[in-house]
Amino acid sequence: MDPEFWRERWRTGQIGFHKEDANEHLATHYAKLTGSVRLGASPRILVPLCGKSRDLAFLAENGADPVGVELVQAAAEAFFDEQGVTAQVTRDGPHARYEALDVQIVVGDFFEMTPAELGTFDGIWDRAALIALPPELRVRYAQHLSTLVEPGARLLLVTMVFDGPPIGPPHSVSDDEVHALFDAHFKLERLGDHDLLAESPRFSERGVTTLREHVWAGVRR
Repeated sequence: MDPEFWRERWRTGQIGFHKEDANEHLATHYAKLTGSVRLGASPRILVPLCGKSRDLAFLAENGADPVGVELVQAAAEAFFDEQGVTAQVTRDGPHARYEALDVQIVVGDFFEMTPAELGTFDGIWDRAALIALPPELRVRYAQHLSTLVEPGARLLLVTMVFDGPPIGPPHSVSDDEVHALFDAHFKLERLGDHDLLAESPRFSERGVTTLREHVWAGVRR
């Protein structure tokens, strides 16, 4: 990842990937994400490349213990500002950890973070991380995710599949690539296939004629 690219996106407000509400697929398939956790426990959910996603608040409000990882400090600060709270900030080596409202966001390079720093997780929620990465980083990303969860942990993943010229991020990630990336570590099932073209004019304007969103669930082998 190019840190300056993402910092510039946040500085200039080029954050079309950000949604003002919690993601509908997270709400619909929440049980798929937390199904491995014993009754009464709070599942630890990793949200990689989280930005200022409202999904973090949704997870906390529904009994989970979400930990976001975000490269851009301004994005982490914006999340807590928009929640109307002041986060407690601590340092863990080169990384800053922001905490409030049962939400943590750790600021730094996701690929540099280990279980020693983050702990391990009961689930992973990825709505915008995989599709933000260029092809040359996706194998490394999937392998790194697998080191942060134990057998039986859950994955809930959203991808985009579209034709036309490369316009990413977000990037198109085919079903075949999803299987190639994750099958070694996760047992996958596809939960949904949604047509987004009509509600995404910026894609149509750039020559895309098919745009679909796929929702995946996985269980760590």
